[in-house]
Amino acid sequence: MSFKFIKIYLTLFCAIVGFFGFSQELDMTVLVIAPNNLTGTDKAMFPKMELAIKELANSTKWTNDNFELNERIKCKFQLTVRNDNGNNSFDCDLIVEASRPIYGSNLESTLFSISEKNIPIIYDPTRALENNKDIYTDNLSALVTFYAYFILALDYDSFSLDGGDPYIAILQNMVNSMSGQGKSFDDSWSSSSKKKNSRYFLLENLNHVRLKPYRRAMYEYHRLCMDMFTKNVESSRADMVNAIESISNTDQSYPNSFLLQSFIAAKRAEIIEIYKQGTALEKTRVITAMSSIDPSNTSLYNSIKS
Repeated sequence: MSFKFIKIYLTLFCAIVGFFGFSQELDMTVLVIAPNNLTGTDKAMFPKMELAIKELANSTKWTNDNFELNERIKCKFQLTVRNDNGNNSFDCDLIVEASRPIYGSNLESTLFSISEKNIPIIYDPTRALENNKDIYTDNLSALVTFYAYFILALDYDSFSLDGGDPYIAILQNMVNSMSGQGKSFDDSWSSSSKKKNSRYFLLENLNHVRLKPYRRAMYEYHRLCMDMFTKNVESSRADMVNAIESISNTDQSYPNSFLLQSFIAAKRAEIIEIYKQGTALEKTRVITAMSSIDPSNTSLYNSIKS
């Protein structure tokens, strides 16, 4: 075997090992929805936008940690185009969700579900989207970047206490250094935003001292309870009541926060199903706690008793 052949073989081998051994952190499903009645728009643009978002999210190395293929974080990014303002400018609604596996099972638990309305974007199909953690280039790139790090922050938080701190710091730097151009184009980046459900206030919630118990409770909910269900269902379910009540108490000190809304949207159905199997006391405590956080759905929580 010639030296040249050996060199080529080793190069290919290292590339294959690198490709299959470690990968990027996110496994994001992307969907761009555009109504058929949009006028003056090249409909071929939206599949390109979908692919561009997917490329940025799933091909970027967001952390210094090594992830195996089966460890990638499953998440969803759904952008719905509401208005075409011309010149590749659109107003969009967004849904972002992420989940994490439950230890010892084939099940997953949704970490959060966030909905944003009326997001302005300008999409140039001839340019790739970029990681905007340091420099703002365009709002769609910044949007994907923000939620990539937000997903990482909440995922790491669910596995270790305050594990998401490094990614919250990146988000904070990103928002603090956001250009005036970015803030004026999309006021969701600004403290002066009229939207309570804005990215600025979502990050503010993550950092606020009154919501610190929420982050601890989410760690306890997932790592100390959900991950322990296969070992001891009764004990884990009993402990989870305490985490849920802690989240309810957090809501009392900081009502209707965007962060707590993301918890409700993600966990409502899961909690109802878990506590249908609970004790009478657990059911009462959970119904009281969740009805306090989410009063408009009290009837759904009462179904736990049936």
